[in-house]
Amino acid sequence: MTARRLTRDERGVAAVEFAFTSPLYFLALFGLAQAGLWLWTDFSLQRAADAASRWASIQCGPNLKTCPTDSQVQTYAANNIAGMSVPSSAFSVTLPTAGSCGTQVSAAYNVPTFTSGLGLPNITVHVSACFPT
Repeated sequence: MTARRLTRDERGVAAVEFAFTSPLYFLALFGLAQAGLWLWTDFSLQRAADAASRWASIQCGPNLKTCPTDSQVQTYAANNIAGMSVPSSAFSVTLPTAGSCGTQVSAAYNVPTFTSGLGLPNITVHVSACFPT
């Protein structure tokens, strides 16, 4: 009699269904948030590299005699990142030489993840920009 009663009892069915499906929903939620963070980091770094390479090329001029130093370009790039704190050492600079594309600014930055506590690796975002002189 009690076995029959247990098989027909529908109390708690919603809680059991939630327990089965919630990991998938939370994975999708946190995955979308992490993808948004990666894209935001990529776009912010790319914008900073573009701005720094353009600024350095304009400062150099066509005669390549008054070019800023690498550290000046790195500081300029780090100051042009929107909403993040990235050290200027994340940027590398190649000043123009005759026949080159111009001032090239590259950056590599490790984006923290929600899952870093689980031992999964962080994602490194690489960007590069070159502006002709």
